[in-house]
Amino acid sequence: MLHGRTMGLKAVFTDHSLFGFADVGSIMGNKLLKFSLSDVSHVICVSHTCKENTVLRGSLDPLNVSVIPNAVILEDFAPDISKPRDRLRITIVVISRLFPNKGADLLTAIIPRICHERPEVDFLIAGDGPKFLDLEQMREKYFLQERVTLIGAVKHEKVRDVMVQGDIYLHPSLTEAFGTVIVEAASCGLYVVTTKVGGIPEVLPQHMTSFADPDEDSLVDAAIDAVDLVRSGRIDTSRFHAEVATMYSWANIAKRTENVYHSLNYRKINQPLLQRLKKYYFCGAVAGKLYCVVVILDIFIYALLEYFYPREHIDLASKWPRRRTSLTN
Repeated sequence: MLHGRTMGLKAVFTDHSLFGFADVGSIMGNKLLKFSLSDVSHVICVSHTCKENTVLRGSLDPLNVSVIPNAVILEDFAPDISKPRDRLRITIVVISRLFPNKGADLLTAIIPRICHERPEVDFLIAGDGPKFLDLEQMREKYFLQERVTLIGAVKHEKVRDVMVQGDIYLHPSLTEAFGTVIVEAASCGLYVVTTKVGGIPEVLPQHMTSFADPDEDSLVDAAIDAVDLVRSGRIDTSRFHAEVATMYSWANIAKRTENVYHSLNYRKINQPLLQRLKKYYFCGAVAGKLYCVVVILDIFIYALLEYFYPREHIDLASKWPRRRTSLTN
């Protein structure tokens, strides 16, 4: 996912995606990405893995790409300190869109095995998608109605209420640029079991996480080890919230993003039109010419809009009040 942000004439894009290079869809997507980033001043990626992927896909200079992770509103993901810890039963929480790339098929396969190996384990699964029916059928097949709770889609403001009901967060994703949900889970005081894919290994310290390969056997072993670790009390999750707060606060992320904008060179981002068109032209023997046509058409439409709806007739939005103290705390 690509987000564009502008400040004056400074264009910065934030990339949250990981794509391959082999299939037709990825090739077309990478062509569009290269077109989109040809005249962009700077790119922000949410992980170093995401940066490597974006640099290759967009043929970018690595010096023009920064790594700034996602932020979390830690006040919205505080642990429930009033909840008594029952070591006799362990609840594993999953909150995810139930799609193949999110590991929904793996989830369907490993739940019966974990429940068989550890009778004291229950599952609480939130999320919806095309694989929801598979989970329902799995639950019926293995008679796990009392141990696997499916609550469907939940609003983001209700995610914390679901997370604090558990002890372990399971994230079986097959591809992930960052994984904000595992930061939220750790902030709520859950121990995290996740796949070692994409940018996930960069997100949390090792004492908060157990990593597994994206396959059935590895995930089952990692989950069972995590259950034993939590039941024995050998891991203190009460400190997770404070640790996450130092790593992913909005004040820190906002300041780093602001520094990227301020570091942009004015001359470099305000180049003559012909020089900017050259960047598009050299994006490919055929695609480059098409890109130039698209840009020229955009400029023509912009000129028409400027003629019929002059900018001086547009009401300016009020400037957002800036609280300097929030950026320094």
